[in-house]
Amino acid sequence: MATEPKFHTYLVDYPHEGAFWSFEIKATSFEDAEARVRQLQYAKVAGELKFKLPEGCGFIARAWCWLMWKWPER
Repeated sequence: MATEPKFHTYLVDYPHEGAFWSFEIKATSFEDAEARVRQLQYAKVAGELKFKLPEGCGFIARAWCWLMWKWPER
């Protein structure tokens, strides 16, 4: 039985408008993180993050977030 690779969180720094900013990327190693960052040249912004659910959230929390996504505030 194959085991799932363990992902770690790495920080990625970049300059923008005279300041330095950071974001997190999940990867299995530092080299994997570098390879993922190289792929960001193909990335597109998918949208604004409205909710972030922790692992193991129950049905009610997931349903509430789905409703908020389905009928956002105007």
